Amino acid sequence: MSDIALDYTLEKSDPLYGDIKIVGGDLSLLTGIDAVEQHLKQRLKTFYGEWFLNKAIGVPYFEQVFVKNFNANILDSVFKKIIIETPGVIQLLEFALEIDSSVREFFLTFKASGAEGVIDFSEAIP
Repeated sequence: MSDIALDYTLEKSDPLYGDIKIVGGDLSLLTGIDAVEQHLKQRLKTFYGEWFLNKAIGVPYFEQVFVKNFNANILDSVFKKIIIETPGVIQLLEFALEIDSSVREFFLTFKASGAEGVIDFSEAIP
């Protein structure tokens, strides 16, 4: 798998955060496990129905995650399904979803294996 690299090294407040990474005037490419990890991040940041070419993809944030009385088991299954169904991911090794209702924040941590390595993910979502 290969993909055009996106720049996640900047601060999230930077307007270029997540934009296409250009090195020496050329597009930067990702291959292998790095490309799988970037694709997984993109999937986790896409809201259900957001992409105009396919309204059936994305995380159901408004429908199941950002609801008043959420079910933690359903949230676990939603995120596990997205991780496992990502092309290049073979197995989910570790998974933890921490929910802080007081500030309405979700923190996702997981480890997944791919054909070319292991993905360590730990971020607030979305």
